[in-house]
Amino acid sequence: MDTLNFPNKNPASNSDTAGEMAGHIGTSAVHVLDATKAAGKQIGAVAKEEMTSLRADLDDMTSRLSNFSESELVAAKEKILAKIESTKVAAKGIAADVTQQINHGVGVTTDYVKERPLQSVAVAAGIGILLGMLISRR
Repeated sequence: MDTLNFPNKNPASNSDTAGEMAGHIGTSAVHVLDATKAAGKQIGAVAKEEMTSLRADLDDMTSRLSNFSESELVAAKEKILAKIESTKVAAKGIAADVTQQINHGVGVTTDYVKERPLQSVAVAAGIGILLGMLISRR
């Protein structure tokens, strides 16, 4: 009775499969990292743009504050609150995109590990050994 669940008994083929798995996991990790970096840049750009716009509006309103009537003050307050809300909405949308991309990467990796658990353990052990050797050199 064979307890190992290798699709092919050829050792070279098994190492090829482990290499393919490592490649898929690495690719998924790179996609997650790229998505995170891109989202961070998007969030930063949106936040900077919104804050610059908000600062300009505040500077403009501050310079004219003494000339504002009560209705103009209410309108200015509503305008500022609307800008803050639009910044929140933009940040939440980008965060949702990042979450979706990260979840996709995790899902792909999880499925791959579930399909090939022994090879996954072997690759994880190999990576652990390599990291241990690199750390011990320092």
